[in-house]
Amino acid sequence: MKRLDFFKEMGDGFFQTVKSVYEPFIQDDLEKIEGAADRALGITWVPVLKETEMTSSLEMKFFQGKAMIFVFHETNMQAWNGICPVCSHIITLSTLYSSGKCLNCQKEFNFKSNTGDLPLLPLPLKKKDQIYHIGFLKGDFHA
Repeated sequence: MKRLDFFKEMGDGFFQTVKSVYEPFIQDDLEKIEGAADRALGITWVPVLKETEMTSSLEMKFFQGKAMIFVFHETNMQAWNGICPVCSHIITLSTLYSSGKCLNCQKEFNFKSNTGDLPLLPLPLKKKDQIYHIGFLKGDFHA
């Protein structure tokens, strides 16, 4: 082995060792920073759905009187507000076309292509320990 290759291997090995030692500390710090940012923004994370509760790729669930649309596409889960932002009626879902429509103002939204004339609002969503959590702003959630 050439000296240059030896030093390169030593450097890579040293870097991997340092990375494996410090990775848990960095992960813990990132979680603390995320928690501080959530508190500063006034976001409360509320568990709403277990990973095993999804029976189809497009579902509406009600939680604390709020309609939420859950879309599961391949490995990606999204959450949307289930109330029409134009006229405040509940969105009607079509699982066949992966779309939602407000029957009052006749506006539609396609969840596969994220297109349509219905301006639905996405909800912040994260998964922790096989449970999906939605982030509610202060005042939006009443426990």
